[in-house]
Amino acid sequence: MGKLGKAYLIDADVFVQAKNLHYRFEFCGGFWDWVATAHSRGLVYSVETVRAELVAGRKGDAARTWAERLPTGFFLQDTGEPKVMAHYAAVMAWAANADQYTAAAIAEFADDKNADAFIVAVARERGATVVTHEKSSAEAKRRVPLPNAADALGVETVTIFDLLSKHAASTFSFKA
Repeated sequence: MGKLGKAYLIDADVFVQAKNLHYRFEFCGGFWDWVATAHSRGLVYSVETVRAELVAGRKGDAARTWAERLPTGFFLQDTGEPKVMAHYAAVMAWAANADQYTAAAIAEFADDKNADAFIVAVARERGATVVTHEKSSAEAKRRVPLPNAADALGVETVTIFDLLSKHAASTFSFKA
């Protein structure tokens, strides 16, 4: 496995919110094109567990179709990589030993269908930054926020807006 250089791993919440809110396929195809271009330049990726979340959507869902068409290599291996799983174990140990979270929150975080711990583990192994809409919360009890786990493991997080501000140009144009 190994380092990616300066790379970003995009969490499922970014894709889902983009599809439903900010960058709907109907009017903002440029966002989705940017993701593909940024990937082709070695800047953005995600993980297999995020892919599984996206393709679990209903057939015909735009994000599902888009995820199914992405090139091989966009979604990095997570559960099948021994080095990643060692970091995953560290993430799980941190969560289990963090007194602030309920048992239900830890169980949800540990669910193998939840990509959060996997994306932190891959980012730690690869030296990447996680892109998420989630915010860190010192008071969280009923849910383990992805940024809390990332911070505990020394993984940086940014929002998609931060990433786009740094690596995207303005492309909106008027349509009558």
